[in-house]
Order: sequence, then structure tokens, then C-alpha cells
Amino acid sequence: MPPRSLSRSVPTTTAEDPERAIGARPARIVLALLALAAAVALLAAQHLKDRPPLVDGTGVVWHPATGKLAASQSATFSFYTRYTDRITVSVVSERTGQPVAVLARAITARPFHRLSFHWAPSGARPGTYDVSVHFDRLDRTTIVPAVSFTIR
Repeated sequence: MPPRSLSRSVPTTTAEDPERAIGARPARIVLALLALAAAVALLAAQHLKDRPPLVDGTGVVWHPATGKLAASQSATFSFYTRYTDRITVSVVSERTGQPVAVLARAITARPFHRLSFHWAPSGARPGTYDVSVHFDRLDRTTIVPAVSFTIR
């Protein structure tokens, strides 16, 4: 009697092995979804990168020009936004990020119309302070570039 062969015929393609073909389909779907998600993420990042800033730092005018104040002094600054929205303008501590003064609440800002504000830091502790602008409709907050106060 001839010896029995212990090897079996192994299918070489997924068409010959239905179980393997079924397992490949979900993997292909997942790979296609990952590629699609990556493409969408790249497009969204490009859109955000091309979006102009909320507050234009080139239009900022403020006094005193040095940015250093004594607690008894005051500062005046102005800027313009690029969007129509209701805004709240606050002076925030750079150290804590907390507002120390609200200069305007829910005022209407129009694109490229200059808004001017005055801050008298009476009672403010020594430190550095920034100006933040919250846009209600956009639900975003930004720091006004080039405006920073240092109380000595």
C-alpha cells in the first residue's frame, strides 16, 4: 500500500477560498474609509490655513507705544475685525488667562471699521496683560496681536 500524502491542496487565490475572500472585503472597506478620512482632513486643514485672522494685527494702533504702564496710567488702542459679529472685548492676564476687565460686551463689529478702547489698569497687579476678543456668532475667541500691556 502506498503511503498516504499528508499534504492537502491549498487554494492559491481568494476566488478558490471563499472564507478568505469574505475577510478581505471588510479590510478593503476600512482602508478606503481611512484614505477618504485622510483626504477630508487635509482639505479641512487647508481651508483653515487659508482663512484670514479674526482681528487684523496690522491695523492696531495704541498708546503708549512702549506697552509699559504704571498702575496710575491708562492706555488707548484700536483695531478692526474682518467679520460682522457681536463681540466682547476683555483685558486678560497673560499668566492666568482670566479676564481682569471687560471693555465692551456684545457690541456689533463690522469688517474693517476701526474700534477704539481705553483701559485704565487701576488696581491691576504687576504683570503682562493681553486683549481678547470673543466673537458670539463664530463662537471663537482670539488675542489681539501686537497689543500687550506690562504693568510695572
